[in-house]
Amino acid sequence: MKIKKLLFSSFIVCLVCLLILGGVYSGVRKRPIEAREMSHAEIIEYEEDEKLETEDVNENVETSADVAMDDKNEEVEKISICVFGNSKISLSPDKAKICAMIENFDGDMVKAKQDNFEIFEKVISALKEIGISEEDIVLDNFNCYPQHECGHGHKILGYESTTRFSVNVSALDKIKECVSVLTENGVTDICNINYKVTNIDEEYNNALLSAVENAKIKATKILGRDDLQMVKVKEEYVYSCNNLYRNYADDLSASDLVGKVEIEAQVLVEFN
Repeated sequence: MKIKKLLFSSFIVCLVCLLILGGVYSGVRKRPIEAREMSHAEIIEYEEDEKLETEDVNENVETSADVAMDDKNEEVEKISICVFGNSKISLSPDKAKICAMIENFDGDMVKAKQDNFEIFEKVISALKEIGISEEDIVLDNFNCYPQHECGHGHKILGYESTTRFSVNVSALDKIKECVSVLTENGVTDICNINYKVTNIDEEYNNALLSAVENAKIKATKILGRDDLQMVKVKEEYVYSCNNLYRNYADDLSASDLVGKVEIEAQVLVEFN
């Protein structure tokens, strides 16, 4: 009987020990699994956050790069330069204007004036005979004034009449003939011959275009770019005499020592 009780007690004790050991083992086994799962969850969350942060950084870098590039492009576009362009064209004249004067003296003012006008009318008729139209003969100035005796107060010796006029000649080979007609019909002075170019305005416009091109070449050299855009063009004033003046010499032909008519243009051009 005692042996049965002892065995039963031992069985109970063993069972209790097994239960206790089973509970402890299951608890110990469960905790590492939860720790491992928790650790894995934390790692996943960390990796996802890191990935998001990396993408944000990349986006920020790309945005910053784009902004920097845009700023650079805007800076390039804003770069501007102003350059002077010059051009000069030399042309052979194809027409001329002869400037002449009729001068006479008489004791009577009315007679001095009348004689002067008669000479002028005679010159006009002679010029018409060689093919010069009356529209090409221009009266520039008439003057009639007294001449005083020197050293005797205001004593008037007579009156001097002066008529200044010009003759437009459309062909240079006709200049010598015109001068001969003038001097043979009472003209007292051939002042000068003014040589001109017929299409002077058209040639000046060509010079302006060449001046703009000259400015573009300069700007390209300075900036080292060939994609320049023209923003503004300003025509500059350049003093130049577009006519050639020569004194007449009877022993020289019309083509001798005539020279060239120079046309000059200057512009201020802005590029970017």
